[in-house]
Amino acid sequence: MNDKNMVQIAPTPMQLMQAMIERGVDADQLDKMLTLQERWQANEARIAFSRALADFQASCPTIEKTRKADRYVYAPLDTVIKTIRPHLERCGLAVRFSTYMTGDTVITAVCTVTHRDGHSEVSEFAACIDDAMKVNDTQKVGSANSYAKRYALMNALNLVASDEDDDGYRASVETISKEVAATLRDELAVVDADEGKFCTWMKITSLEDMPVSRLPVAQKAIAAKKRVAK
Repeated sequence: MNDKNMVQIAPTPMQLMQAMIERGVDADQLDKMLTLQERWQANEARIAFSRALADFQASCPTIEKTRKADRYVYAPLDTVIKTIRPHLERCGLAVRFSTYMTGDTVITAVCTVTHRDGHSEVSEFAACIDDAMKVNDTQKVGSANSYAKRYALMNALNLVASDEDDDGYRASVETISKEVAATLRDELAVVDADEGKFCTWMKITSLEDMPVSRLPVAQKAIAAKKRVAK
């Protein structure tokens, strides 16, 4: 084979470090090479994660909304997970959840997406516990927990859900509950923000008309204003 046609492959930091050990380099230089090796591995894992996520999004079907609520239809968490699981496994991806409470009324779900090579990315979604629900307190928390997990997962993987086409029912956009709108209104008052201007900026007519998908944007904007006000 002609040497000119041979592809030159650059050595990895680990290969360089092994060569340095053979030459008897000092501990300082080895420590620097070890740090370089760790950075190289992290970057390779990040690249592998990005490729796997792109493959997943290319193969994952649209999630069907199969459950009806008062004003909308939606895809419950178990339906979402059942739909995406084989595609996650094929791409070497896995998801896990954790939750934490903010006060007594807000539960935040943390969805961590991990690739087999070790890189992980996190998505969070906060949901208010709906006191107006005619169920016991445990069920109210469970409902908010499932709601928060569902949106944290949908956002993490950029999933799309669509209405069923065969039942003649076309749902409106899912909007936040009256309780969540009231909480946002209170938070706007705390930071002395004009509700009308805020709604104009969010491109909605009122807080009650805010799509659920836009809630994290509103929460982040209010949190940023709180930090500035301190």
